[in-house]
Amino acid sequence: MSGRVGDLSPKQEDGLKEFRKNVADVLEAHHDDHFLLKWLRARHWNLKKAEEMLRASLKYKKQMNVVELCKTWKDPEIIDKYFVGGISGFDKEGSPVWCEPFGSLDAKGIIYSTKTSDLIKNKIVVSENMETLMEEQSKKLGRKVDSVVVVFDLEHVNWHHVWKPFVDVYGQILSLFEANYPEALKKCFVTRAPRLFAVGYNMMKHFLCEDTRNKVVVLGNNFESELLKYIDADQLPAHFGGTLRDPDGNPRYTTKIRYGGKIPESYYLKDKDLNTDAMQTATVGRGSTHDLEYTVEVPGSVISWEFQSEGADVGFGIFKKDGSDKALTTILPTSRCKSNIVIEDGQVKVEHPGTYVVRFDNTYSWVKSKKIKYSIEVLPPDNEVENQLGNDAPELANESSQITQL
Repeated sequence: MSGRVGDLSPKQEDGLKEFRKNVADVLEAHHDDHFLLKWLRARHWNLKKAEEMLRASLKYKKQMNVVELCKTWKDPEIIDKYFVGGISGFDKEGSPVWCEPFGSLDAKGIIYSTKTSDLIKNKIVVSENMETLMEEQSKKLGRKVDSVVVVFDLEHVNWHHVWKPFVDVYGQILSLFEANYPEALKKCFVTRAPRLFAVGYNMMKHFLCEDTRNKVVVLGNNFESELLKYIDADQLPAHFGGTLRDPDGNPRYTTKIRYGGKIPESYYLKDKDLNTDAMQTATVGRGSTHDLEYTVEVPGSVISWEFQSEGADVGFGIFKKDGSDKALTTILPTSRCKSNIVIEDGQVKVEHPGTYVVRFDNTYSWVKSKKIKYSIEVLPPDNEVENQLGNDAPELANESSQITQL
């Protein structure tokens, strides 16, 4: 049985009755069986966990004053201009289709130019408006519409999309959606996915429950025909294989879908500092190096870094140990980075398991030692997604913030 209205087993019927009784003190008139069943399905019919989830959500929405927020909220200019996504139409069963050109989002720019609280408020209002739209669809079609199809496009995605500060913020948004809008995702089609997606998905998937993860379908570059099995062409932008275009013929359908773009630094918040308290610290002695070793076990893993130095620049490079001897193969040549001015970050993909050495280099300075704060991570790919991507998935060039090669 699906666990939906009209398709319940006798045991599920009894569970629904008991659940309604248990949460009767917080229910409102519009909280029908469809509403209650979403929480039960989300917690696999564990009544206690479903009750905890529902109560926590209602408490959160009350704290956020969601009803008033939806009436008064206006996106800040930066979100209105540079955040991504929009509704293009409806799928063949009447569910809304949300197109999200995620790869066009300036991940680093959005972190430097917005408050996390504003991004969260935006997503709450978008989600609540989606709920209203689905209610309208339900009345129009005479049957319940309670889930959304997402087209998650990764064209132009880059290493900044797996930058830890961005992943942390986006993870908060995903967690908020999971906790407060259960069973709202019908299907998520991932299009134009490069191999980097296997790493990014592995970082993000712990924010998603197993049921949500099972609704993610990776289509890569050959996606148009698959999307059209679920969505009619006149409900989908031409950029995604449909027929919708802007009045000027633009296939991206920007009258309904926001495509983000590079955020000018003039929008950056002057007092927006990234949290470096969680970083590790070390001192690189004058005329010496500070080496850190990391074990890579999975081919195709990414070594990601952020660091900051005090007072002056510092060199940075990555090497691979060759066997048990001291020989090192250069992966990223050592470069002097102005990390005393701005936090340096970057990523490099490594194809071979082994021991890698991350080196902070101060051999060029015989007068001054350097204090550093750093965060280094080894990010393995998700093997299942890696297999789904196929051989045609493009690779991204490694990216770093190196300034002057030593």
